[in-house]
Amino acid sequence: MLVKNWMSKKVVTIQYDDTLSEAINTLKRNKIRRLPVMKGEKLVGIVSDRDLKEAAPSKATSLDIWEVHYLMFKMKVKDVMVKKVITISPDATVESAAILMHDNKIGGLPVIENKKLVGIITETDIFDALIQVTGARIPSYRVSLLIPDTPGSIKEVCDIVREYEFKCVSILTTYAKVKKGKRKVIMRFQMGSGDIKKVKSVLEKKYGEVLLVDETKKKK
Repeated sequence: MLVKNWMSKKVVTIQYDDTLSEAINTLKRNKIRRLPVMKGEKLVGIVSDRDLKEAAPSKATSLDIWEVHYLMFKMKVKDVMVKKVITISPDATVESAAILMHDNKIGGLPVIENKKLVGIITETDIFDALIQVTGARIPSYRVSLLIPDTPGSIKEVCDIVREYEFKCVSILTTYAKVKKGKRKVIMRFQMGSGDIKKVKSVLEKKYGEVLLVDETKKKK
């Protein structure tokens, strides 16, 4: 999964010398939470709804409403924007985008190609990618189990369930919180007239505990 396939290509931006009032209105109007800040065609910063809230006078201020409005019109985006912007390439993976956002505690990354802003990828886009790659919206059975960390072990699991009118939706594996020598497999699959209880029983005999979740009734 590449960033360019999941990013938003239509990016709402703000100019660095626009007012805070204009930035706030732009966020509300477009129902978004962050704005890349431009100086002409060059990306020079990013500003979020949190940045703007922290910059705005609080309700406890001694300023009257006219003074507050004057201050919001006087202050510029460049005064509150984050100048050190973390960006990503459109050819980077969605996974690397997720790592960058997680490790830097940010909710979005401007996407830069040839020094030009070509998109933005946010946590919502990451969630969409996760939902799609796991097939989480597709009515199916979800099983998770521990298998030996050896070549061909995933194929063995697939071979077992394939005997029961198995149609694979997704397969994920992880070593997270798993003992050495094992790996966890999370598989979603659909079945025809096969017996899901029988499938679970066969898997348990070979691998031990199997967690089965019936998601066949969910709406797409």
